[in-house]
Amino acid sequence: MTNHVLLDNVSHKDLRVNKIYRPGGPYDVNVARVFPVEFRQVQMDYPLFFVKNKESGHFETVALLGFDQGENLFLDKNGWDAAHIPLSIQRQPLLIGFQEQVDDGVPRRVPVVHIDLDHPEVSETEGEPLFLPHGGESPWLEQMSSVLHAIQQGHETSQSFSELLVGLELIESLTVKVEFVDGSKHSLTGLYTINEDKLAGLGAKALEVLHQKGHLFDVYMLLASLPNVGELIKRKNRTLAG
Repeated sequence: MTNHVLLDNVSHKDLRVNKIYRPGGPYDVNVARVFPVEFRQVQMDYPLFFVKNKESGHFETVALLGFDQGENLFLDKNGWDAAHIPLSIQRQPLLIGFQEQVDDGVPRRVPVVHIDLDHPEVSETEGEPLFLPHGGESPWLEQMSSVLHAIQQGHETSQSFSELLVGLELIESLTVKVEFVDGSKHSLTGLYTINEDKLAGLGAKALEVLHQKGHLFDVYMLLASLPNVGELIKRKNRTLAG
């Protein structure tokens, strides 16, 4: 269950966030949404794929964290075992909401910070404070506001990225089939990636468009991440052997 409310320094002056990356908590997930702004970092540790948003029809990028539902192979007793934690994980229990404001008589929706009061990391006794005693934002909240801003921009960039790739017919579906050290087999469906043959066949004009919009780099970061499937299998095998 979630309980999203608008964050304010009066009602929530005593709230803290006790950030703990451990198994058995809110981060037991096998995929995490990622955004082009962090592709350079996430491609070093995670295999990246597209999934299709059934509501919008757009393709969204995700980092694969495990093979089974609720399995995060990057979590252990020592914390999160990767150089970069996806922004969609970092921002919790905060999220972006929208509030209607009137500017010169024109109503518009502006992004505002919300908090999930039912998130297990929300506390009044432990963790980082959200507000300073005089009501200003704490350093942790300022940092998370930057993360939320990056995510908001990331949503917009991801949509243009998806539209461009679809227009160039570069996205293809795939099934990831793996076998583990104990002999068990697993198939992951509903994933999409870049068709490398079609990418190699693009003309100069299409490549220029990709480059000008900043997405040619994103394409190669996604492709560079794919060998991490093998590393993820190794993580799973170590879990099985242990």
